[in-house]
Amino acid sequence: MNYWKKWSALILIPVLIQVNAFAQTQSFTMVQAQEYGVQNNTDAKRAQLDVADGERTKKSTTSMGLPQVDFGLDYTHYITLPTQLIPAEFFGGEPGQFEELQFGTPENMNMNFSASQLLFSGPYIYGLQAAKVYIELLQYQSKVTETDIRKNVELAYFNVLILDEQARLLEKDITVIEKTLFEMGEMYKQGFVEEVDVDRLRITNSNLQTMEKNLVRQKEVAKNLLKFQMGMDLSEDIILTDSLTTIQDNFILMENDQNYLTRPEFNVAQTNVDLNALNIKVNKAAYFPTLALYGSYSQVAQRNQFNFLAWDNPWFETSLVGVKLSLPIFDGLHRSAAVQEATIGFNRAQLTQIDVTRGIQLEISQYTSEYLNAKEELDNQLSNMELANKIYSRALTKYKEGVGSSLELTDGETTVFNAQRSYINALYNLLSSRTNLKKSLGYL
Repeated sequence: MNYWKKWSALILIPVLIQVNAFAQTQSFTMVQAQEYGVQNNTDAKRAQLDVADGERTKKSTTSMGLPQVDFGLDYTHYITLPTQLIPAEFFGGEPGQFEELQFGTPENMNMNFSASQLLFSGPYIYGLQAAKVYIELLQYQSKVTETDIRKNVELAYFNVLILDEQARLLEKDITVIEKTLFEMGEMYKQGFVEEVDVDRLRITNSNLQTMEKNLVRQKEVAKNLLKFQMGMDLSEDIILTDSLTTIQDNFILMENDQNYLTRPEFNVAQTNVDLNALNIKVNKAAYFPTLALYGSYSQVAQRNQFNFLAWDNPWFETSLVGVKLSLPIFDGLHRSAAVQEATIGFNRAQLTQIDVTRGIQLEISQYTSEYLNAKEELDNQLSNMELANKIYSRALTKYKEGVGSSLELTDGETTVFNAQRSYINALYNLLSSRTNLKKSLGYL
């Protein structure tokens, strides 16, 4: 009996270890969360598949200029041999009359090897270059997707931290209100304050308790949003190891930091211009001649019976090599229209590049202003919150000493709550504007 208990315990140990491993909570800094999102977000995976598809397209284009080798095996059985009319005078007959003759054998087989090699083709040469540039375009588009993912993860990460800060302030408020409520209750028992003042504090405390519960649910939703942006299963749990203090301290705005060339969106626009320029060359190259080398080798067997495996019977060989030159002369102005269409596409791409460049410059200017304004606003709201706490503390002291009114105390509470709300809004504006500025500067 003891023997089986020992073995049962040994069997359960790895199972318990595995369950514990699956249940383990993952911890992320903001940068780690962003990198996790770049690897696991479905948008990033789709962008990676697009790049892989572009690589396959390039290989398909390249293969057109490689040797093409084919093998063919053709078997024909004539149920009825074809009949030919031959002038009868060839066989001593009357002129104007014909004899019906059948030529050939009922069993025929043809084995053929053919090969061709493209020697020169203008569209092929420029097509290879275009395929390479197209892959670069897909890679830059993938970087745009990665940048968007980093931005969304960062904003979602900030949202959770801001809710934590809001919960911290709310917990502090509840502690103060509960302490005040207890003291007011004792003062009411001694007849120093009215019951309505105690009831008012009970209502305030109840509202704060409800807000605290709502914040817990909001934080759960915010965490799920973060996990969604990261491409993580919503059933998993995560811990955020960065704090608002460390995040705010690790960003320094340089005065002349306006290099839009680091933005993948600009690279996409530039590469699209290059791709359209190559498209013009591809269509113009359609006027060039095409030169190809080809050759074939075949063996033909003709039998009265199906005995092709009898190798002592003859097979008749045919072999050839050749060079083919194809020179387009007139195609109904199709190539001319294609060149004009490609030129229009090139001009459009250039205009798009101008818009992208100006848009990036506008974003940098706008988000720099918003960031600096938000930074000043946050400093102001921090001072206001400290001042509001002092006002409330003085009002509470005066009320306890009997020289202050309940209205003054209520105003003090309202001032504190409004200051905290303004501080949270200013904090969100600072962090979101900072993220937008980082993206506009190409930092993400």
